[in-house]
Amino acid sequence: MEKYPQASLVIFWLQLSWVSSEDKVVQSPPYLAVHEGDSATISCSYEVAYFQSLQWYKQERNAPTFLFILRSSGIEKSGRLSSILDKKELLSTLNITATQTGDSAIYLCAVEAQCSCGTCSLYPN
Repeated sequence: MEKYPQASLVIFWLQLSWVSSEDKVVQSPPYLAVHEGDSATISCSYEVAYFQSLQWYKQERNAPTFLFILRSSGIEKSGRLSSILDKKELLSTLNITATQTGDSAIYLCAVEAQCSCGTCSLYPN
């Protein structure tokens, strides 16, 4: 009986941030390779002065697809995907169970910070 190698998935993601220079958003690890059927976990830590929400996106080709928006601590689920937000630890994770080849993509974490006059600005003047 001939054996075929299992398919491997490679998941990449980018860090996006549109917050003040003191704020930061970091995803880890920088890339992830898993075997089909395994689970994958991506973390997103953040430090923002005025947290509004955290969003996860999956980008295939040119257009990102919205996955989750989290505004308060807790868990969101959709099929094999789930995301947890822990506002005390300033951390969110994206979990993919029973990975499939169609899960290969760039995953994006974005944090929305609420700005008020003088708290954050694109232009200091």
